[in-house]
Amino acid sequence: MPSLRTLPHELRVFAKYHLKRRVYDYPARETELDIVGLGFDMDAFVASLRGFAGRYESETLDEVRYHDRTHPILCLSSKPAATKRTLVVMGGVHGNEHAGILAVPEILERWQQPQIRLVAVAPVNPVGAAELSRYNAQGFDVNRDFVRFETQEARAVRRLLERERPDFVVSLHEGPQQGTFMFLNRFVTTALAQRLAGALESGGACLATKDYFGRTLTPAGVAAKSRAVRLVEYLWATTLKMKASGAWCEDRGIPEITLESSWHATDREARIRAHVDLVLALGVELARS
Repeated sequence: MPSLRTLPHELRVFAKYHLKRRVYDYPARETELDIVGLGFDMDAFVASLRGFAGRYESETLDEVRYHDRTHPILCLSSKPAATKRTLVVMGGVHGNEHAGILAVPEILERWQQPQIRLVAVAPVNPVGAAELSRYNAQGFDVNRDFVRFETQEARAVRRLLERERPDFVVSLHEGPQQGTFMFLNRFVTTALAQRLAGALESGGACLATKDYFGRTLTPAGVAAKSRAVRLVEYLWATTLKMKASGAWCEDRGIPEITLESSWHATDREARIRAHVDLVLALGVELARS
């Protein structure tokens, strides 16, 4: 592959985000995609999650060192009850996608489905979150590392999912598109996705009509996985040894939704609310089924 610097801008951006697992050798900040920051503060966020320890079981999945600091990957779980299903929610796989991280405390605060075991993990990439970077301490994109598992963070997610054996996974992300949409793996039904998209819209979210690859979304807000996409993912995994969490879950028969709000949006509460509304609506759906 030619050097990223020699490629035209659009190809360079595509290669950077989709063809490389390790882009830098440190948690570099993005400057070219006009990401609107949400005033994220790592210490305040960790304190907010630790404040739920009395209501939820709390553990540190792992700790990641960068320079002279240790950053925790925190996990909060519903206390044991007559639960019939487990939902894992992951925020902060990409540390600079703030809405999905900041939604986690509100999800924990508003969760009202005692029969569903909620397991919330955030930030999955704590160094990236602290440094406001997409990447981890070594410059890896964690969400490209579900084949080789070279990153500490992807290994922590794998251990958690193997332990919990969840019935559903939601990964909270952001992207450069206009509006909010969901990537589905093949174990998420279109009917369920449509109902969830309706819940997002009812909560005030503007549903995207195109994803960030330019594909038209029908219905709006729902990016189902086509045969062509599955073929690309197969080639991606077998040739470049890259896989995202949704595809890894799919290999194990686990439904996963990746929510993508727009990182261009300036309304902080609206960006966060889409993530909260999705998880709460999915909780209702799981409790009913």
